[in-house]
Amino acid sequence: MGLFDKLRSDGHTHDGQGDARKGFIDNVFVNLEKECLVHRYPYDNLSTHAKVTVQEGQQMVFMSEGMYSDLFLPGGHVLSTNNIPFLEKIVNIPFGGDTAFKTTLYVVNTTRQRFAGDEGGWGTGLTIRDYTLANTPQGVTIGVGAYGTYEFRITNAIAFIREYLGTNHELYLNDFVGEFTAAVGQRVTVALSKYFSQQRVSITEVNNYLFDLSDFSKKSLNEYFEDYGVELTKFDVEGINPHEDDPNYQMVINAQAQAASRSIQGFTYQQERQLDVMETAAGNTGPMGGMMGAGMGLGMGFGMGGAMGGMMGGIAQNAMSATPPPPTPQAVQIYLYLNNAQAGPYDMPILQQLVTQGVLRGDTLAWKAGMPQWAAANTIPELAALFMPTPPPMGAPTPPVPPTI
Repeated sequence: MGLFDKLRSDGHTHDGQGDARKGFIDNVFVNLEKECLVHRYPYDNLSTHAKVTVQEGQQMVFMSEGMYSDLFLPGGHVLSTNNIPFLEKIVNIPFGGDTAFKTTLYVVNTTRQRFAGDEGGWGTGLTIRDYTLANTPQGVTIGVGAYGTYEFRITNAIAFIREYLGTNHELYLNDFVGEFTAAVGQRVTVALSKYFSQQRVSITEVNNYLFDLSDFSKKSLNEYFEDYGVELTKFDVEGINPHEDDPNYQMVINAQAQAASRSIQGFTYQQERQLDVMETAAGNTGPMGGMMGAGMGLGMGFGMGGAMGGMMGGIAQNAMSATPPPPTPQAVQIYLYLNNAQAGPYDMPILQQLVTQGVLRGDTLAWKAGMPQWAAANTIPELAALFMPTPPPMGAPTPPVPPTI
């Protein structure tokens, strides 16, 4: 067995053609096993004019004096001081114009790494912020679990070896994937939290955005792993599941159910809150509470009728004109001081109803945005018209004078 044959029993195919008498290698190439990511070439005595062949899907890294010095991409290379600068410093025994020198050579697999079964799966737990609830504009936090799959390839052999190989001679996929998957889980937590903060997607609708989440996360993770010589060629978010027992999640579910019910009945959130206030006032003892209780049925009908009327009017207007209508003016919201307590805000239809019921009088204290203090309702321009006197009903016509007989 020759000098260049005795090390060919480790599963790799090495070509170390050369002159055993001279004691150095002049022709180098390596066929890597499929799941081998990095392999250290077993020979370290190369000729200064050796031919190095880098296979497709490989990169070769030369190390000299403990430093990674040069990177060879796929193709044929003849060693010289032009592509291996450190050769100029080598002083060794010349053999017929060639020089034997010591170097460490690493072969790196740059093909796309795919996984079977759950090997390429990632999973993580995180807390996201949901902005569904109308009365909590800052949002509520909800615990979720996210999971998916990924594929990767090595793009920068020197950066990858420096970060992951250490002093080892080889690195296989099975040895690497556990550490890398943990890093993916940590970084995807940051990416997903950022997406929810920017897009404000409701937790109940998140599975409609999995493609966008996958694309956003892949870009974010690749920006991070670029420094380590790795690129995610595929990254999928396959599901995000809320913790069912999270009280904030239950609040969001209930709020959406109530919103759906209001939509069917023709109410808005503000109108429902106004009616809640009126119901509370109606339950109070005293003449004010009694008058408000008497008018509750009428108020609900008025609100629903107004909503339907507005909707039908909008449909008719759009059908009659191709020109978009001007924007609807902002509705006036008025607060009242009733039963020694602040109530409201109320919009004009509700206020008109309260005047009719006798709950809102001209001397009732009222306030709206922009006013420095409370004032009598009949002094506020928007409300003054509600207290204008109405003409008395016309009496029966005067009968004609009977004829004289």
